[in-house]
Amino acid sequence: MIFLVGFSLLLFYKGVLCEQVFQSSLEQMVASGSEVTLLCTYDTSYSNPDLYWYRIRSDHSFQFILYRDNTRSRNADFTQGRFSVLHNQSQKTFHLVISQVEPEDSATYYCAIDTHSDTVVQDV
Repeated sequence: MIFLVGFSLLLFYKGVLCEQVFQSSLEQMVASGSEVTLLCTYDTSYSNPDLYWYRIRSDHSFQFILYRDNTRSRNADFTQGRFSVLHNQSQKTFHLVISQVEPEDSATYYCAIDTHSDTVVQDV
């Protein structure tokens, strides 16, 4: 069994805007080879937020998973073919789907939102 954990991130900008992310499933046990959906709902008044998934593995390494907005997307190389998102803008959901779960997927997963228009996503 693989243990996946998710937490919510609350992001505050310029002391005026408060954007919220909610992850309803805090812990999930998943069998190797199965599929899991990690739920994320966000609340923002911004019409085109930047949405992200990250994870922190047991060795404390922080990994970018993927990024989406209305016009762009970016996935980490390790996600190809197994990680995808179910994004419904009207319902403000941004769920992460991991297929063919592997032991290496065991981590704490974070969904995040950014409403800054000057965000740059690049390899580091």
